Amino acid sequence: MMDQTAYGHQLLMDEFGISPRIGWQIDPFGHSATQGSLLSQGIGFDALYFARIDYQDYGNRKKNKDLEFIWRPSKSRGKRSQVFTGEIIDHYCPPGKFDFGKETNEIQDDTELHDYDVCDEVEQFVNNAKMRGGMSKGNHVFIPMGCDFQYDNSRRWFKNMDKIIHYVNQDARVNVLYSNLSYYTDAKRAEGLSWSVKTDDFFPYGSERDGYWSGFFTSRPSLKRFARVANTLLQQVRQLDAVYQSHHSSTFVALQRAVGLMQHHDGLSGTEKQIVADDYALRLNDGIIQAEKEMNEVLFVIGEKELYHLCLLANTSVCNVSTQNTEFEVLVHNALARTTIQTMSIPITHKSAEIEVLSGDTSVRAQSVFVALPVHPETQVAPYSLVFSAELKPLSTSRFLVKQKGVDYSAAMNENIVEHKQRHEKADGLDDYTGNDDVVVLENHVMRAEISKTTGSITKLANKKKNIQIPLSLEVRYYQAFQDYGLKSGAYVFRPDSNKTYPMTDKSEEMPSLVSDVTMVELQTTSLAADGGLTSVPRVAFKIGSWVTLEYRINDDDKFLEIEWTVGPIPIDDKKGKEVIVRFDAGNSIASAGTLYTDSNGLEFMKRVRNHRDTWNLTLHDNQEEVAANYFPITTGAFIKDGKRQLNVVTDRAQGAASLADGQVEVMVHRRLLVDDSKGVGEPLNETESVYNTATKTYATKGLVVRGNFFINVDSVEDGMRSIRSKMESQFFHPLTAYRKPVLSKEGAKVPWLTVGEFPLNIGLTTLQELSKQCLMVRLSHLYAVDEHSSLSQPATVDFSSLFLVKNSIVSEVTELVLTGTKELSLENKGRAMEWKTMDDAHGWSPRSLSVKGTSVTLEAIEVRAFRVCFAKDAGMIDDIAINNDDDSFGTALQDLAEIIAIE
Repeated sequence: MMDQTAYGHQLLMDEFGISPRIGWQIDPFGHSATQGSLLSQGIGFDALYFARIDYQDYGNRKKNKDLEFIWRPSKSRGKRSQVFTGEIIDHYCPPGKFDFGKETNEIQDDTELHDYDVCDEVEQFVNNAKMRGGMSKGNHVFIPMGCDFQYDNSRRWFKNMDKIIHYVNQDARVNVLYSNLSYYTDAKRAEGLSWSVKTDDFFPYGSERDGYWSGFFTSRPSLKRFARVANTLLQQVRQLDAVYQSHHSSTFVALQRAVGLMQHHDGLSGTEKQIVADDYALRLNDGIIQAEKEMNEVLFVIGEKELYHLCLLANTSVCNVSTQNTEFEVLVHNALARTTIQTMSIPITHKSAEIEVLSGDTSVRAQSVFVALPVHPETQVAPYSLVFSAELKPLSTSRFLVKQKGVDYSAAMNENIVEHKQRHEKADGLDDYTGNDDVVVLENHVMRAEISKTTGSITKLANKKKNIQIPLSLEVRYYQAFQDYGLKSGAYVFRPDSNKTYPMTDKSEEMPSLVSDVTMVELQTTSLAADGGLTSVPRVAFKIGSWVTLEYRINDDDKFLEIEWTVGPIPIDDKKGKEVIVRFDAGNSIASAGTLYTDSNGLEFMKRVRNHRDTWNLTLHDNQEEVAANYFPITTGAFIKDGKRQLNVVTDRAQGAASLADGQVEVMVHRRLLVDDSKGVGEPLNETESVYNTATKTYATKGLVVRGNFFINVDSVEDGMRSIRSKMESQFFHPLTAYRKPVLSKEGAKVPWLTVGEFPLNIGLTTLQELSKQCLMVRLSHLYAVDEHSSLSQPATVDFSSLFLVKNSIVSEVTELVLTGTKELSLENKGRAMEWKTMDDAHGWSPRSLSVKGTSVTLEAIEVRAFRVCFAKDAGMIDDIAINNDDDSFGTALQDLAEIIAIE
């Protein structure tokens, strides 16, 4: 989101020398708190205008002359992140016949012609202006001109607007002039009025009864995941470029543009036509291919002369390098500015393998496991995965050598993988398991999970360190989509046919349990080493019905239970659309009091109270609305809590989530619909894919199969936010992994130009990007909101001179920038966007002083800030300069000395 805005603002600055003052977000269907917060203080916007808010909210605001207000969306930042906000009256197109994109709407001012209509036109325009004035405070209103697909005849538009301005001003009841939202906002501010304050966000958007646009939170789940992967890769390759000073930052534009384009409100939302979604995916793929090429050039600079390849389908057991080579290298880059233990999985063809460290300050544990649940059993995939965990230093790059051993089962890649398992060996652990007949226990030294062998559901989840245990169930179910008369469930709208959900069976009627439809296909029980670490990966896998699988696993030193889900193809033989959910139910063990907390673009969590809106009294008309109106977007996580416990759910992509009963969290993971909701797509959301059958060597078109991951844990209320915040960060910035054939030389890579130290636990390195040869653009994020943690919610200081270490250089300058990086953020810019009177405070704004002191910066709760950090040669180097008149080093030494003197 930030990069997309920055790219556009930089283009405007480069081409026109201007920096926008106003946010003009007319068509998005819902507006997040983070969007409002970042687009005020961080960028210096004076106002934000849009055209869609909930129809009930809109009706109340029209009646109360409250369509313009102060939006203060961040509890942590308060007045320092507020922005003047306006809802455009009657959408963003011109009123009535003043749509001059149509030839029939031209104004006829020739009095000798029979269709002369100036008087009627003036009367209609004045009445419309007065109507708008009756819904707004103050003496100024704006009327939008132009609309979708209507900018192809500027002469007709301006000729007729000139006539309107001329004749209406002759009438003199209102004064009309050409304007823009910057001038309009200045005029509103000059009136000195007091404005109401809004502190929540604008989700979900309801356009009408039964028209809650909460379906798009999940629509096109694979595209949403692909966008997340591409964005993370963009940050990672930028980091590599900066750390190794390879000067390739300008070459990542293809990926930056593709990721930015994906943020379109009909892009990442999944509300485009299929052909457009395919084009988005193609552009992302092209950007990734280019980034892979540039990544190799960066690595070549640091001594890596063989090409590395990204295996983006490794989660589906597909990776050519690792499956076609008995030995291969793996490069792992830690994108976090702190030491972390991360678990990674590599597709392999041998039952066993060993891994050794080639370079990097790290240690590693590894185990080979059978792939029991391939996404497409009929397709060629690796039968095993090498699962390894490694301790990775901040922004470090480590290299590993994998040697596959034992029997080569690459031939099994041409078979159904489950048939291969049955033919060649027993399923790990199944025959030897001697525990409780119905319960599988997975655990490490910090957490424990019990899972039913017959239902495939979790039954208990425990935090061993906190001595907390809760009963917990997991169910995969679906809502049946409403597709009868009236508004239907579609790409935008979520409208179930009732509040009833159905289990994952091949039958259409409700089943009392899932027992008869669940098969446990793989089991690896816990095995602890003497030091408390895991010598194996505890996991259990289930096939539920014919189109859902679940695999539970616990990684070494992880507080979270990982759940890998696979859904699809969603059956539509009954001609009914389906919307699939995963529901976690803690029952009475967490008295959540009707409240769910969802993240806002990965930053502040929003409090969601069931059947409630902070701004107006919500009216729900039926049980379908009670489901759809209580769905909210999550980008990285959600949680419920009571006074003692907190249940955390972290996800790997943007999705929709709800808590429709106390103790429950449900997340929608996949949708397949057979009718359109008539909101603009013009086709049903019925995604399919072409799957290759290795045995028959043919392709078949099937409904889309989607695979994803949840990470869940239970913790005390005091530490629950620390758990979810750290997991959100580590999953969003999961390590970059790349693969290549082994090289003959054992020579390690060159030393990085930049070494990064351990950041404070509550500060994240969001962006690290080269600006010039000696300067970096750095975005920092305070990871905690106010009142989330007794110590980690407090302000934190980062000293770049001690955390950013460059050989023979020092940090010479730290300058704060606007978040887009286009200009310096002066004290004037910080205060300008907040000078508004509000009904809760006569002044309604609160500027802060600059907090850059030398090379140190201090961030307050949930702040995101950008800096230009520059380096210069250390003056202490002067003693090392060798002046020699007999060779070229004399001139070099004088140049170095001149640079040092200039710095001094």
